[in-house]
Amino acid sequence: MSFWRDERGNMSILFALALSLAGAVGAISIDSAALFRESRMMQAAVDLAAITATRDPDNADSLVRAVMRDAGFGGENLTIEVGHYAANPAKTPETRFVKGSGPVNAVRVTYRQAGTLFFGASLMDPPVIAATGTARVEPEVSFSVGSRLVSLHGGLANAVLGTLLGTTVNFSLADYATLADARVETIGFLDGLAASLGITAGTYDALLTHDVRAGPLAAALAKSVSGPARLALETLSRAGAGSPVRLEKLLSLGRYGRMSVNGGGKGLGAQISALEILSAAAALADGQRQVWLGLGGSIPGVAALSLDLTVGEPPAGGSWFGIGPAGTALRTAQIRLRVDAQIAGNPTLQNAMIRVPLWLDLASSEARVVGATCPNRAEPNGTAQIAVLPGVATLAVGKLSNAEMRNFAAPLPLVPVKILDATLLQVSASGHLSVAQTAAVPLSFSSTDIGLLRSKTARVTTPITSLTQSLVSGLNFDISILGLGLALPSVINTALKTAVVPLGPPLDAILNGVLTTLGLGIGEADVRVYGVRCATPVLVG
Repeated sequence: MSFWRDERGNMSILFALALSLAGAVGAISIDSAALFRESRMMQAAVDLAAITATRDPDNADSLVRAVMRDAGFGGENLTIEVGHYAANPAKTPETRFVKGSGPVNAVRVTYRQAGTLFFGASLMDPPVIAATGTARVEPEVSFSVGSRLVSLHGGLANAVLGTLLGTTVNFSLADYATLADARVETIGFLDGLAASLGITAGTYDALLTHDVRAGPLAAALAKSVSGPARLALETLSRAGAGSPVRLEKLLSLGRYGRMSVNGGGKGLGAQISALEILSAAAALADGQRQVWLGLGGSIPGVAALSLDLTVGEPPAGGSWFGIGPAGTALRTAQIRLRVDAQIAGNPTLQNAMIRVPLWLDLASSEARVVGATCPNRAEPNGTAQIAVLPGVATLAVGKLSNAEMRNFAAPLPLVPVKILDATLLQVSASGHLSVAQTAAVPLSFSSTDIGLLRSKTARVTTPITSLTQSLVSGLNFDISILGLGLALPSVINTALKTAVVPLGPPLDAILNGVLTTLGLGIGEADVRVYGVRCATPVLVG
């Protein structure tokens, strides 16, 4: 009984018990921390493996195994899945990745193994720890809208480009072909342009806020090419300053705009034609430049012909060339033309001069990326799908003032105009045609199309063979006979048709030539894809 009542040594017993408990807690903590660290290392490894494999899905198996092996996770407990990830908020995160589905843009890596226990191995089986990493890449398309450079007319191109660039050019068609074939790398060209402007720091987005005239633009292009193209560009750079163009109207770099100038960001897969850049700069210059072309006497059967051209601002956020994922859009400028043609009459029409004033309004066209696939072994350049909405075109008989030519927001008149004013005969004419496309036209670019830099054209679904000829053939005449001895109105109407209808084909050729110089077409929009880039995978699960 004295033993139970003896209180000597109580603290030693309590200390021994506490120490045993602390040891157990410590062992559990060490094992738990080790399992957590192992789990974190495993997760980091599968994430890195998924990101690495997404850059090259064709070799996903070997890439993943190499990354996991280097991280210390070997064995057969590895699952590698290649498929399509749709960032659709309507789907649950677990269902957004579909194994084996195309287009391939994602890799999912899962690894599992028994965890390591340092103290608890004798008491329990090691728990199985697992980690899953999913990475996807979003294809970025470099493309342009408005690139119709295959059928330039030397005289019209010199007149239009020269006036819009604020200089005098006398290039031959061979010179234009040389400039069209001369390719410059986008970022390299911008680095050279920044140097010529004295800009050594900042981002490309900051550079694109600057206004640049045609002279410095041509000089920067000249440094990026060689041979006859360089000589032509150097000649142009010395010929005149030209009108300023805001660079962001020319180029939209998307997320690459946040890169630093001269930061080594070359190789975006965008080799742009020097002539494309010059034509786009001319068309997008100050939004108010008016070009006058006097072509009288140069067209058989036409006594005099003059043409005025005004190029408006593109819509907000519009540019000619861009790089970006699905949803990236480019827009052309709005074009307005005023034509004044004079035709000699015949005796039935009192030999009076017939004066036919026309105007053409061509709204902005839009091209938007709707899909793309990354380059792979079978398609080394990737593929792209572009939805194009050609601009609405309206051609009408009518006179426009200089103010109406420059005010693109105001509606244009659709009223009869007097085309013949003789002593005993007066004739007014009316008529207009509109070409519109309400639904986007899909264009698909294969890997071969992209590799060959093929330009594709989206046309309105309504066939257009000759807009001007259709208009003049369908003109409505209001004939006023002021004296006796003249032919019947029906005879005069036939004589008018006979005199005016031949005006259609040459006017079509001239209008198309002017618009071609600006990379545009009536009821059409040309698109070129320069490359598809899939360089920045991101973790998505």
